[in-house]
Amino acid sequence: MDLIAKHRKIFLGLVFAFAVLFRIWLSDKSWHVDMWSNAGWGEWIYEHGPKNFYNNQFWTYSWPTQPPLVNSIYASNKKLFIDILGRSAWVEHQLKKIFHQQKIFWLSDWVYRFGYGKINNEIPFQIGYLMTMKLLPILADVVIAIIIFWWGKRSIKWPLIYLINPFSWYLSAGWGQYDPVGFAFALFGFLSIFGNLSILGPSLITLAILVKPTSLILAPFFGYIYLRKIKKFFDIKILGLLFPILIFWITTQPYTHKNPFEFARYDLTRIVFEKSEPRLSVNSFNFWRIFIGNKPERDIFPLLSLIIFGILNTVGIYHWEKNKLTIAAMWESLFLIAMGSFLFMTGMLERYAFAGIVFGLMVVIKKPYLFKYWLAMSLVFWINLYYHWWWPEWFSPLKTLISWSGDATTKFLSLIQVGFFFRILTKKI
Repeated sequence: MDLIAKHRKIFLGLVFAFAVLFRIWLSDKSWHVDMWSNAGWGEWIYEHGPKNFYNNQFWTYSWPTQPPLVNSIYASNKKLFIDILGRSAWVEHQLKKIFHQQKIFWLSDWVYRFGYGKINNEIPFQIGYLMTMKLLPILADVVIAIIIFWWGKRSIKWPLIYLINPFSWYLSAGWGQYDPVGFAFALFGFLSIFGNLSILGPSLITLAILVKPTSLILAPFFGYIYLRKIKKFFDIKILGLLFPILIFWITTQPYTHKNPFEFARYDLTRIVFEKSEPRLSVNSFNFWRIFIGNKPERDIFPLLSLIIFGILNTVGIYHWEKNKLTIAAMWESLFLIAMGSFLFMTGMLERYAFAGIVFGLMVVIKKPYLFKYWLAMSLVFWINLYYHWWWPEWFSPLKTLISWSGDATTKFLSLIQVGFFFRILTKKI
């Protein structure tokens, strides 16, 4: 420990470098089927432009279900892939000329695999393009870890716990989902209220929602603390609320011939929020899973979700007010709202627990005696992700156990999630 303290900056740099390199190494080892759709959308926009993207009638994998901003990011990934490939190929070519070689060790193999390698004949996307799509989630992991490092009073162990925990690298470098990206924007949005950049708070939350619409779960509580905390009216509240409108307009206008707000009202809400039949639980280890198992039961309680959401926000606001509007109390309220929404609202996908788990870690940093409960919840969350995908293959004993027991194991794990959630609440919150 003395050695770590003496060379703290070096050790911290090594931790972050290893986390990034491990994720990049992992980024071409797995491909979730969701990536085919995302890559297809980004490639179409790159080749044809965004204007008729949502009107296109022919899709190989699935129709667009995401807001314009994140689709623009997918398209920029295609351009970034081409830029990286071009620069790498140029370096390889120059080295061949210098050393008079037909092949430059590992570089030639890497350029070929990155630029021309494909998963198989049925999947037309280059491996390099798919890897590039995972770079932003990997970067978001690092950003989240830096915020955790700051909140943990610059203790190395807390970002290390986040970076090595399976759920973090599984979702970003393995699955390639953009939940960490939206969450990173949301984190900055909440923290901005307590600093000198509060005018940017609504814009950051807007970016979080436009990247991952599930960030809407956090919007009511953010709106309350923003209006409650900010004292200056015109230059902060009014201008702060005008910037999100501008962001939405700029990111949406290229995709439609209509007024962007008209497009959002009549088209985008249907595309994003009505993409599938409402279900009680969608592969999630939450409260509903305890009773229905893995059956795709139709959601027969849509009003109940709104009531639960209202109660969670009301209690969260009360808790924050009672604890003198502190940042620590804000994390506790956000854990209650985000994790409670995942556990008790209907229609939740397995990865929607991400925000609740990370907010839980922010709570644990100041209350370490809760760590054992949080660790158990984070591991159940990872098992939930694994249960949906069954990757990597070398976890086959876990797959055998879950498959052999039917719904018994998943119901038990769901009960653990609910139980430890309430345990943390009763211990502190």
